[in-house]
Amino acid sequence: MDFKTRIKDSHTIIELQGSLDIYTASKMKKQITALIEEEELDSLVLDMSKVTHMDSSGIALLANLQKKMKSNESKFALLSCTSDIMAVLKLSSLDSFFTICNSESELK
Repeated sequence: MDFKTRIKDSHTIIELQGSLDIYTASKMKKQITALIEEEELDSLVLDMSKVTHMDSSGIALLANLQKKMKSNESKFALLSCTSDIMAVLKLSSLDSFFTICNSESELK
C-alpha cells in the first residue's frame, strides 16, 4: 500500500492507494501513527478513493487511528470511500462509527 500526504486548510489528508489488509495494515499503522505523533495533527483525513480492498485488519487500523486522534482531542474522517469500502463498513456496522465525507468540501 502506498500513500501520499498533503495539507488542505487545517486537515492533513493521506491519500491511500491499494489494499488495506493483513499484509499492509501493520506497516500503515506504524507510519501513520508516527506522523500523528511527530506532527501533532489537529485533523487527519484518509482519502479512501483509491483503496481497492479492505479486510478486518484494515478496519482495525481505521478504528485504532480514530481512537488515537480522539485521545489527542483531534478530528478523524474518511473521505471518498468507494462503494466496495462502504459495503465493508456497512456490513461491519461501522458506517456510522466513522465520520465519512464524500468530498473535500464536506470536511469541517
